[in-house]
Amino acid sequence: MNGIIILAAGESRRMGQPKQLLEIENENLLDRMIRIAKESKFEMISVVLGAHMEKILPEVNTSGINIFYNPEWESGMASSLKCGLKHSLKSQPDLQFVLILLVDQPFVKTSLINNFFELHVEKKKPLIAAKYNDIYGVPALFGKELFPQILQQKGQGGARKLIKAHEKDLLSIEFPEGARDLDTPEDWEKFKQ
Repeated sequence: MNGIIILAAGESRRMGQPKQLLEIENENLLDRMIRIAKESKFEMISVVLGAHMEKILPEVNTSGINIFYNPEWESGMASSLKCGLKHSLKSQPDLQFVLILLVDQPFVKTSLINNFFELHVEKKKPLIAAKYNDIYGVPALFGKELFPQILQQKGQGGARKLIKAHEKDLLSIEFPEGARDLDTPEDWEKFKQ
């Protein structure tokens, strides 16, 4: 069993509104990421929500996915990563690997997600990270060997800290568009153009 965990618990403070609900081609960002994940080769799709959950949930198609609430979303991305993995393991104890996605990376496509899946199946490496701007980041795939380390994460940084710790032996997938996320109204306007 394998899965995708979409992190969507943030407050979107700099955006001034829940970015999970920003619309691209008549689809909000979270629905879009869920659809892309469902179209991939991964089996289980989970979403971690936190801030604005009561606003977001009614606007999202949650059929066929797990929704987890992170009560500690304010403490940073590591808590959402831990929350998503902990609950995913509760529902699927035989989970072998997970792909971590962020809701605000609008250039993620199903083909990219499938590249992570195929590379892991072929090479059996416990860590595969996206590479952009000479750094490694998410999307990132973690094998079960790294689950204990994920469950010990604290504070900000989430997956990036773990990726940095294993930089010497990870595999990477070029994803230059990964550098563009949506944090501010300016980012959003630029993306729409």
